[in-house]
Amino acid sequence: MIRLTKKVVLMGCLLLPLAAQAGQLSEAEFKAQAKQKAMQLGKTLKQNLQKAVKEGGLPNGVEVCKDIAPAIAAELSTDGWLVGRTALKVRNPQNRADSWEKSSLMAMVKGLEEGLEPGALVQVHVDDTAGEYRFMAPIMTDGLCLNCHGAALAPAVKEAIKQRYPEDQATGFAAGDLRGAFTVRYQQDD
Repeated sequence: MIRLTKKVVLMGCLLLPLAAQAGQLSEAEFKAQAKQKAMQLGKTLKQNLQKAVKEGGLPNGVEVCKDIAPAIAAELSTDGWLVGRTALKVRNPQNRADSWEKSSLMAMVKGLEEGLEPGALVQVHVDDTAGEYRFMAPIMTDGLCLNCHGAALAPAVKEAIKQRYPEDQATGFAAGDLRGAFTVRYQQDD
């Protein structure tokens, strides 16, 4: 019986990519793949930020967010997937939330106010008619984030932000605040 279970699980794992390639995802499959893409964006971005800061100081972190973060998102945005970041207070105007993202972010803020844990704030929307799937996972402000998004920034960081993001709105956060969200969209092929 254990062997049969392993075979069924293995077959399910093998079929998941085939279903995705055929453009047919269940909501559970979409959510699992979207979560993985969001986590990959977050993990890779954080690794690049830490490396840049270690090598050249905090202003290098601003460069990573400006240049490297979009490249990471682009690498993950293939085969009908679109991966990125958004927020209510954006640094990069290209990351401005659309209407669904904005309402999802507001729901996350409300959830935090009601005492929900960040893991419970994930938002999912499936429109079977349009073949569109949406997913958002919160980005919570931590110590690394505060260096460029906190209330008190070093003068060199302020200058780097001013030079690269003249319309910046993304400062004044405290540890544990909702900084924004990873946003993932999948559009099924017709």
